[in-house]
Amino acid sequence: MQRGYKLLIIGTAILAIGIILIGIMFVILKQSSFSINTSIETISPGKSVIKTSDVKAGTKMAIAVTYQPPEVPLNVQVVQEPGLSKILDANFTNKLFANFMPNKDGAANIIITNLGSNQVSANTIFGNSEFFDANGQPSTILSATAIAGPLLSFVGIVVLIVGGVILFIDRRRARREKKFRE
Repeated sequence: MQRGYKLLIIGTAILAIGIILIGIMFVILKQSSFSINTSIETISPGKSVIKTSDVKAGTKMAIAVTYQPPEVPLNVQVVQEPGLSKILDANFTNKLFANFMPNKDGAANIIITNLGSNQVSANTIFGNSEFFDANGQPSTILSATAIAGPLLSFVGIVVLIVGGVILFIDRRRARREKKFRE
């Protein structure tokens, strides 16, 4: 079998795997009504930062907060509108990762309060909990799949183009050699 055909077969397989991974990510994201918010805020002593995000009833949500300096105590509250029901209220130092489930559709206000005497720089991630692992870090499997699908599709297309060019060159060379022998 000519090397051009081999590259075309390999390129097609790589492209197909990439498209399948992209399809899997679309199915996962469609089923989970994906939402994730990230921000980095500076919070002065005794002050609060408020963020708002839409949530759906029954969707398992998570919030992760890391900050510097880590010894300053913080408080996180998640209050859901309408009705201002408090879903989460936690004091912590160093970092926080917490899961909760909203009881109704609507907006959720995330209030982060600096309870200490030093200013902090807080990094907050809020979203569907299935996109986080048990340590509060973004899920590496979902991240890898989200990156691998388009990357493999791109590589597959490049291999198909290279295979097509090599096949074309090999055919031209074979025609010349056949014509030369005659």
